Amino acid sequence: MWKAWVNFILGLWFILSGIISGLDANVNYIIVGIVVAVLGFWTAKQWQGIVMGILGLWMILSGIVTSLMSPVNLIIVGIVIAVSGLWQALAKPKATPAPQA
Repeated sequence: MWKAWVNFILGLWFILSGIISGLDANVNYIIVGIVVAVLGFWTAKQWQGIVMGILGLWMILSGIVTSLMSPVNLIIVGIVIAVSGLWQALAKPKATPAPQA
């Protein structure tokens, strides 16, 4: 559950980063922030963890390629999101108890 809160907060951080800097190119931050915040609490399935990992990698690449805002911000937060998402995707699913008759 703690990973959900971390991803939610990082999603909000991206949204705020995009709004505060006010550049048109920061729409990327806002869109990714919204998706990360929503999926932060909705990572019960493997594909959602994969999407979070891909979004984290996307933000790492955005930090390397562009220098609109602090690239360190994008790279560090992207790494945390990618690791958290891929950790969720690679985790073994919890066994559900068989229904009692």
